[in-house]
Amino acid sequence: MANYSGIQKEETLKSLVHEDYFPQFGYEPNIDNIDFVITDKKARDDLFSDGPGSSRHYLWAEAKKGIYDVYDMFTQLILTCKKTYEKGEHLAPPWLGCFDEARISFVSFHDILPIFIETDFNWNTTPSNHETADFKKARKKVEDLIGAKVLIYNFESDDEDIKEFIKTHFTTGGTVSTKAPITKDNFVQVFIKWVKEVKPSIDITKEEWADFNRKGIPDYDFYRADVLSEGGNTITDRLKIVLENDNYKFHENIGGRLFSAEIKFKDKGEAYVRFWNKYERPPAEIYQKYIIDRRDLLAPRNIREVKGSFFTPKVWADKSKEYLAAVFGENWQDEYYIWDCAAGTGNLLAGLTNKYNIWASDVEEGNVETIQSLIDIDENLNLLPSHVFQFDFLNDYLELSPTDEIHMEKMRRDMAKLETAGLKTILDDPEKRKKLIIYINPPYAEAGNQKMPMGGGDPKIGVSTHNKAKDRYLRFIGAATNELSAQFMARIYDEIPGCKLAVFSKLKFVCTQNFIKFRKFFNAAYKGGFAVRANTFDNVQGKFPIAFTVWDLNGERFPEYIDVDIPEDGGRKRYWDDFNKSINHWIRTFDNPSNGSIGLLICESPDFQKIHQPYLTLLSETRKSRQFFCTETSLILGCVYFSVRLGIEPTWLNDRDQFLFPNDGWKADTVFQHDCLVFTLFHGQNRISTNDGTNHWIPFTEKEVQAKEKFASDFMSAFLTGMTFSPEAQAVLGAGRELWQYYHTAIKDIRSASVNASFYDIREFFQGRKETGTMNATSNDAAYNFLIKGLREKHRILAKKIEPKIYEYGFLKG
Repeated sequence: MANYSGIQKEETLKSLVHEDYFPQFGYEPNIDNIDFVITDKKARDDLFSDGPGSSRHYLWAEAKKGIYDVYDMFTQLILTCKKTYEKGEHLAPPWLGCFDEARISFVSFHDILPIFIETDFNWNTTPSNHETADFKKARKKVEDLIGAKVLIYNFESDDEDIKEFIKTHFTTGGTVSTKAPITKDNFVQVFIKWVKEVKPSIDITKEEWADFNRKGIPDYDFYRADVLSEGGNTITDRLKIVLENDNYKFHENIGGRLFSAEIKFKDKGEAYVRFWNKYERPPAEIYQKYIIDRRDLLAPRNIREVKGSFFTPKVWADKSKEYLAAVFGENWQDEYYIWDCAAGTGNLLAGLTNKYNIWASDVEEGNVETIQSLIDIDENLNLLPSHVFQFDFLNDYLELSPTDEIHMEKMRRDMAKLETAGLKTILDDPEKRKKLIIYINPPYAEAGNQKMPMGGGDPKIGVSTHNKAKDRYLRFIGAATNELSAQFMARIYDEIPGCKLAVFSKLKFVCTQNFIKFRKFFNAAYKGGFAVRANTFDNVQGKFPIAFTVWDLNGERFPEYIDVDIPEDGGRKRYWDDFNKSINHWIRTFDNPSNGSIGLLICESPDFQKIHQPYLTLLSETRKSRQFFCTETSLILGCVYFSVRLGIEPTWLNDRDQFLFPNDGWKADTVFQHDCLVFTLFHGQNRISTNDGTNHWIPFTEKEVQAKEKFASDFMSAFLTGMTFSPEAQAVLGAGRELWQYYHTAIKDIRSASVNASFYDIREFFQGRKETGTMNATSNDAAYNFLIKGLREKHRILAKKIEPKIYEYGFLKG
């Protein structure tokens, strides 16, 4: 029975856990920052060992001194080990684990694999900081994914169970195999290694490989013949290629001709034997069907998508090439140089043809290795191996600075990367730079408000702060440096002057207030582009546009607007570069004393992204920086603001549109003003409630709704007296009156519900709330559902009437 309470050092805890529970295994602390790695034996002298990474791993675990939340520990481990998994130097273990002083937990590695393609949090967040919004978002994903699958043991009470679990799941017959098993977790990783180590030794020419590919016999069919074999012979007849006595044969009639000749090895099978001495064949029976059925996962494009943190969907990558041809001419691939400096696993470059003019670099060495391994097997990925290299674009140097002696060695190393790849001569030549297209889909992380990639979310503490590009360009582009894609664009514009930029990005840099300094800095001519729904990119949620735009970084002033094509419907959408002040600047120009306030209008960020934020309340929102007091003299102003912000339904296309400081046309339009007042009274974001204070927002008299007692305030009904309303507003008032009347007949007495109920209170009365506190969407009362449905339909008609006025008066630009 182990008791680890009070241990002073984490290293001591790890050592004791190894001694108590894993004595027959090797133990490696801190491999790639993974705290606790259990390997096949303490000291290995394997004839076929190829250095670090060759030993088999059974467990990667996070260790903590003290008492910690299990899912916090698993989340930290998963954030840490993703890079190790993708680099492929160490095959994934069958188990992940975590332990503190009291408990140890295990989960199958296969169960956590789906999270590696999640992209709505920043994978580069600091794993050990459990308080960041990114970590919390990742933690929720982890708990949702593995919550029912985690095995949790207490060291003191479950000592024998822990040992039995390890005996059962970490060994075979009490001994540890010197060969790594092939499972559904790692068979893609093993294939990438096979391509490097075995494929070149097969006696097939490059032309013959191309011929086999055309006939539907790619190299991964040879790999599967290897994997699904025993004693040098394939164990299934469901494959196109089989092994017979350690030589390949075609099992199918291909193209009308039976290929019966054996295919042997150039080196008499030495590389083949050396490779397969490291892996157990055949896989366990439970994995064999999976490997047979999931041939598709070995296709080059799928490997790019599985291995890449983010990738560009093929349909939009292809569409972007059409636009590049339209801008730069049909022969653009021969006449221009192309560099993807955020290449990931190369998806954006697939389909380009002139490999002598294409370069790919990425910050992750694992991504570079994946591209390198795909060059020979993916006929759509035309690259020279020497043109693919590791380069951290936001931190590495693009040129030498003789005055910076401190960093001279680092600069020389970075220059050597560019020179070896053959890019340095292009970057140093002004005329060649004019023929250089930086073609990228960079990461979209933000420090202030981000999804990773592409989207909105909670503030991200520390994201985008740890690179030189942000430090260098902060004074030039300000808050825009919080977004990684803006850092890429700023550095490209400034340090590769005169080049062309073709970029996938959100459209914030074109139209939002936080990017005004960026647009003053980024002097470039817009050449064309298109926008698509963000959720057409895999693993991206949210209704907002992702655009592909092409720019000539020639020093021209940033355009007043850009027009982008919308492939979805064949239309176009205009996005404005708005140096104009926002609607929030407008409303702050009015005197707004709190005396006589009947409610607070909360008015935060002025765009469609914050569509949920404009609301009315009686509660003082001290956390909110922008509040507007609604009084008898300012009520119409508040309702105009409220209606402008909420009168147009948000769509993925208008998500980045900014609400602006209007012209004066609205001042003389009393019909518009009164429409806005009625719109506000019956909108769901009107959260005025009698539970929070006196309700001054009842638009009817007691007699009109047959109230059982006098209202505490007749402010609103008196305010409406004498006003003229459009037919659409009258229809809303009529439907609202019927709802109020039904409410007052439904309450049994004045104690069961408030006679002073607001629109919000009436909805709550009939609809009730969920256990979470959220108001239900519908009611069990059929009559109420009928009335509220009719009111909402008339309210939508009123909104449509208001909409054109919003554009006419300059609150939005069309």
